[in-house]
Amino acid sequence: MRPFLVSCFSFALLLSIQIANAQSYGSQEPVLSAKQIREIQGSKEWSNRFVIVDVRAKGETAVSMIPGAITKSEFEKASRQHQGKLVIVYCTVGHRSGIYAKKLKAQGWNAYNYKGSILDWCKNQLPLVTSKGKKTKRVHTYSSRYKAAEGYEAVHR
Repeated sequence: MRPFLVSCFSFALLLSIQIANAQSYGSQEPVLSAKQIREIQGSKEWSNRFVIVDVRAKGETAVSMIPGAITKSEFEKASRQHQGKLVIVYCTVGHRSGIYAKKLKAQGWNAYNYKGSILDWCKNQLPLVTSKGKKTKRVHTYSSRYKAAEGYEAVHR
């Protein structure tokens, strides 16, 4: 039991530092980094205690998603099953997910925005999957204004 408490304490400390940093830069919602999300994904202690929610439109999620993520509509349909979990929200760059994370926080959820979102995920050279679960290097960039990281193919239509 002790290692679990230590790892939870370490994670809580990381979150509090990240939140303090976000607040000092004027951000209104708690944020997580790609590194923190990967640590959560790889942690046995957190295996069933978090959910990653993609708030992008259906056409965007059809191109690719972060592995293990569910869509906003899937989350809302099964919200009871996710009560008490850490909710990690992302979109293309973090704007839409930031708005949704604030909304969830106001409703009492333990929600965090992945600032930088899927484009930051690609910048960190992390894997993507299609909505069917197959590996892909395609990423929906929302518009031609945003570029995909090297090694990824930008889609914006």
